[in-house]
Amino acid sequence: MLPAAAIDGKLLHGTRTEAGQVFLVAAITHHEAVILGQRQVPDKRGENAVIAELLTPLDVAGMMLTLDALHTTKKTARLITGTLKAHYLLILKGNQPLASHAAQALLTGTDTAFIDHTDVDQDRGHGRTERRTLRVAACDDTLFPGARQVFRLRRDTGDLDGVRTSKEIIHGIVSLGADQAGPDHLNAYARGHWAVENRLHWPRDVTFREDDSQLRTGTAPRALASFRNLALNTFRLAGRANIAHARRDLHDRTDTFAVYGI
Repeated sequence: MLPAAAIDGKLLHGTRTEAGQVFLVAAITHHEAVILGQRQVPDKRGENAVIAELLTPLDVAGMMLTLDALHTTKKTARLITGTLKAHYLLILKGNQPLASHAAQALLTGTDTAFIDHTDVDQDRGHGRTERRTLRVAACDDTLFPGARQVFRLRRDTGDLDGVRTSKEIIHGIVSLGADQAGPDHLNAYARGHWAVENRLHWPRDVTFREDDSQLRTGTAPRALASFRNLALNTFRLAGRANIAHARRDLHDRTDTFAVYGI
């Protein structure tokens, strides 16, 4: 599999600027959870406007970039596959109705018809079970710029007794062909996208109590978010999985500088 990074935005609750609340868009690697960059936008509706500003300075050539439906635009697809020389996994929803309907048509059929183009992944833990079933079909860039495959991902979740209590189905599109990424790879990329929630937004909210900060105006919220990102990168480069424990253990500046060979 290719190295991958997730791109998503986060609102800093309670903040105030002339344009509104502070909204930050960041890129974070799937596996190492290293934060590659961050940009501020006026609000969630302007998130697309800074994608090029966020990604262009980064060395993402050859990487898989995963983004949610808000970023599923032809402009972003062309930026990733053209200028950045990278690959994308994008979610298809109502903002791209033609591509979404075309993908659904390509993926319609019985489980037997797609048996060689399906991957099933099951997980058990944290008080629940999850079954992720992903099927793929080939397409080309007449459907979307750079497109090579479309997929349908079904998530069934339930309690530890195995009884399913909820179901979610999403459709998406990728710029990698079947020879580069099978359904098992796409299932892993789609799951890896949650690194941005689980390993960036969660620790900043819970461990660093970001939304409780009393610095709510001017450039301070963005600056402090950048320092929290630096702290998270430092802990992870030091091989620390538990961020709360690492905060206590790496108070000594000598230990912290040693992470960077200083």
